[in-house]
Amino acid sequence: MRFRDYFTNDFETGEHHYLPSLRTRYYRCRNEEAKEAVLRVIKEEKGEVKAILDEHNEIFFHAPQYTSTITVISTRYSETAIDIKITTYKLFPMGYGKKIIERIYKKLDSILPFKGVSLYKE
Repeated sequence: MRFRDYFTNDFETGEHHYLPSLRTRYYRCRNEEAKEAVLRVIKEEKGEVKAILDEHNEIFFHAPQYTSTITVISTRYSETAIDIKITTYKLFPMGYGKKIIERIYKKLDSILPFKGVSLYKE
């Protein structure tokens, strides 16, 4: 982790992220199954869904110490990519957002059939 990451409240996953644990995750399932799993994880995180935007494939929710937007995109019929953006509410976050993303991905890995990380690098 970079030094500035300890003081930022915003973390986001991506296909080419410099931290391996914050790269896009792919699962062998359909979009609907992935959305159901994400909603189940949100419930486990004691989160409250604020909006489900089907036109942008996003789920926005608020949890006690952070807000998050989870993007669920089907790259193929039986393959789904999940990206997460987190904003925490801590004065000194010390990488708390990264830990939340890793925890959410770990829960999704136990629910959905995991395919790989960052599969479409160029």
